[in-house]
Amino acid sequence: MISIIIPTKDRTDNLKEVFKSLNKTTLYSKEVEVVLYVDYDDKNTINFLKNEINDHIGVIKTSAIVGKTKIKLADMYNEAFKKCTGDIIMYSADDVRFKTQHWDVLVNEEYNRYADKICLVFGPDGIQPIGTLATHGFLSRAAIEKIGYVHPIGMGYNYSDNWLTYIYRKLNRLCYTPVYFEHCHWGVGKATYDNTYKTGSDASHDDSIDLWRNSLEQRDKDVASLQEIITNGPVGNSTENNLIETAYGLDARIE
Repeated sequence: MISIIIPTKDRTDNLKEVFKSLNKTTLYSKEVEVVLYVDYDDKNTINFLKNEINDHIGVIKTSAIVGKTKIKLADMYNEAFKKCTGDIIMYSADDVRFKTQHWDVLVNEEYNRYADKICLVFGPDGIQPIGTLATHGFLSRAAIEKIGYVHPIGMGYNYSDNWLTYIYRKLNRLCYTPVYFEHCHWGVGKATYDNTYKTGSDASHDDSIDLWRNSLEQRDKDVASLQEIITNGPVGNSTENNLIETAYGLDARIE
């Protein structure tokens, strides 16, 4: 089972497009589930979940967590993980579209190369240079449970992907696969600039920058923790040799 975590806020049209793309491209739909995280005050999305969502999900199992308090974006992923049943977990977003036919088979095939399942699998998003930054990717349940998070605890917007890219590149388990998960972001003209962008990824996030820049010791501890459960096997194909500075102005370089 692949579990797809999607935090969402006041974007019901986006959710319709997410499910449309999933139903069009997923081969084994009954082996995929979606877990949404919604804020308690997001009445539009809550009403959509109550009255309309079944018209769009097809056979894809879908559930939602409605948060009781406001929390950081990373912690939304971590809370949603508690409801996931899959052994492979995707951290996705409501502005991501699944574009590659049978993407689920291709992701599973990549994971099957690793007996220990400790890897981060990701594909192109249409924004970042190919093979560089795992903006939306797949983690194993085993790895998440070992280090205690999907996204680093307390992180806001934009830097969790840098964090995870660093860890898995240092483990030699960062695995680029040509499966297109299109990031339909306003910054590249693929979405309308809305209040969710304004108050989310486009807002000030100095706390996240500070957490990233002061996290080297913690990241290396997490690397060491995952090394404890890694067995012999292939290495990932995304290394520091093809590292390019990300669009956020921070890189995921091994320091």
